[in-house]
Amino acid sequence: MKNNKEMEKILSADSEIKEVKKAKKPSKIGAFFKSRNAKRGTISIVLTVLFIAIVVGLNIVATMLTNRFPVLSADLTQNDVYELTTPSVEFMKQLEKDVDVYVLMEEKQLESQGEYNVQVNKLLHAFERESTHFNLEYVNLTKNPTFTSKYPDVNWSGASYLMLVCHGDDYIAVSSEDVFTYNEEYLSYYGEYVAEGQNLEQALLTAILNVTTEEKVGVTVLTGHGELEATPLVSLLSNNAYSVETVNLLNGEIKDDSQFVIIYAPTTDIDKDTYDTLVNWLYNEGNYGHTVIYIPNDMVQSETPNIDTLLEEWGMAINKSLVYETDTQYMTNSMQPNLISIFNYDDTEFSSGIKDTSIPVVMMYTMPIELINPNVTSLLSTSTSAVQMPLDADENWDYNEEEPQKLIGAAISTSGNEDNTKSSNVIVFGSYEAFSETALSATNFNNSAYIINLFNTIADRDNATITVEGKTLDSAELGITSTFTTTLLAIIFRYLIPVAVVILGVVMWLRRRHK
Repeated sequence: MKNNKEMEKILSADSEIKEVKKAKKPSKIGAFFKSRNAKRGTISIVLTVLFIAIVVGLNIVATMLTNRFPVLSADLTQNDVYELTTPSVEFMKQLEKDVDVYVLMEEKQLESQGEYNVQVNKLLHAFERESTHFNLEYVNLTKNPTFTSKYPDVNWSGASYLMLVCHGDDYIAVSSEDVFTYNEEYLSYYGEYVAEGQNLEQALLTAILNVTTEEKVGVTVLTGHGELEATPLVSLLSNNAYSVETVNLLNGEIKDDSQFVIIYAPTTDIDKDTYDTLVNWLYNEGNYGHTVIYIPNDMVQSETPNIDTLLEEWGMAINKSLVYETDTQYMTNSMQPNLISIFNYDDTEFSSGIKDTSIPVVMMYTMPIELINPNVTSLLSTSTSAVQMPLDADENWDYNEEEPQKLIGAAISTSGNEDNTKSSNVIVFGSYEAFSETALSATNFNNSAYIINLFNTIADRDNATITVEGKTLDSAELGITSTFTTTLLAIIFRYLIPVAVVILGVVMWLRRRHK
């Protein structure tokens, strides 16, 4: 009996011990979390999450900073498609008048309309960075419907306007067609406008110059004598704050504020009334101050007695031939290098304002000018090895049989009162194709700069030539052209970063193994 009781006590004690041990035995999940592997894993997860959070945070902060301070952004594209060209930067550094530019939509809406709109927006911010006189604002016309009523001179229903450029009471609306170039084939086929390029810099600088120029110089382009279209020349002058109008003297007249009259490549002679009008206009009742620019048409071989008489009275004549250059240093890389050649600057008065006189002027199919009066000044001339090729020359013509000489491509004659305090000018350019779109837009020639410098010098205006080519996004890929930079980046991304990652991994593995 006693033994049974002792046995029961022992069994009872064993049962209690087992219950205690069972109660104290941790679960597998709890054991895992208390294990060394779990602790290491938790640290790894925390570090990973922390690293991702830091990267995301830095990205958010960087985005906020570049949006708030665009100067912190960098353009790594091949042709700097998101940065201003040198002429734009120089113009903005010289800007001394406050200009307000209102983009007629919110910034997000502008950038949502395509990649060229994004490019335009970045260029607008680039303008803003270059001058404290440039104020950029975005206007939501839906929320601010009365905004356009402040500018009644704009025909708001006549075009799709992208922005408004203002200075004081002067303002100009810039349309989407001024800023973007569109794919005409796509438009005609699908009826939609698709941008394939942009000219923001040219359009915006033109508008700024026009609103900040207090007195615009008038230029009259004559019509009525079969003149060729002078659209590129008119655009160049208009872009540089000249007020250009076309006038047919049969039913119109030259305005009082016009200082220049251009006769551009007429196919017929001017009539006697036009001749008399020009003679009287140049004299200007003894006040002078006017300039006639005549540009002949080499395709017309008919007689032009009235034009010839006007030029002779001012000491010049145009030979019925073409400049044929034989000096290879004056030839261009063209299909007809002898007839499309470069010319020397002969008069420093009209070339000194050009930024780079090492860039030449190119003239095509140029009719040489004969200086009858010694007081007439040559503006542009050939080498001493040029010859005159007759307009009716055939395949049997041999330039070796002609006399090499220096030929004049452009000249100016000045006449005025006795003390030379007042004067008028007659200028002749022997080539109308020197004013073509190709010649005026070519950056390797100085045609645009020289022509504007000529006008500005005669009009006594500061020289501020504006000719900026538009940019496409065809070269928007990264464009690192420096060999050193390319090699450095290659070393960093191909070798240094992978090696650093491997070393870091080995270090972490060794540290964990020896813990």
